[in-house]
Amino acid sequence: MSPHSDMLYTFTGVRSSSVSNALRSLWDKRIALETHAVEHLTSRPPESLAGFTMSAAAAFYLVEKDANPQINSPVDAFYYISTCLTVGYADVFPATQKGRFIASLAMIIGPALANNLLDPPGREKPSTARSQEAMLERLDGILAALES
Repeated sequence: MSPHSDMLYTFTGVRSSSVSNALRSLWDKRIALETHAVEHLTSRPPESLAGFTMSAAAAFYLVEKDANPQINSPVDAFYYISTCLTVGYADVFPATQKGRFIASLAMIIGPALANNLLDPPGREKPSTARSQEAMLERLDGILAALES
């Protein structure tokens, strides 16, 4: 075997250069992909949260159903994943590495999606410029009444 042989091609039939080119192409498109993902997730909070939760629960069920005696149905998996989105609940634990990975993603991404649903970006806060203007008008009225 020469030092320049392509081991990936030997075992899979796929050339390393093809994989490298595909990864390079994805890397070059990452900004556009990130922008699209962020716009999609923030413009549709209910759909994003529901889709993520259902997908994570389905994946968790598939990897845990035969290995975890606590996961007997898709509802059990949904229950566990939905608790991962908030405070968690210590009566169900992942039994597989894949289950732990899915649960970790749910614990990282889920709260952000839930927050986006409950408090979407751009929603007006009480201390916005409009609220401050209203307070200033009222204070000006009080000051005018005190001066007269």
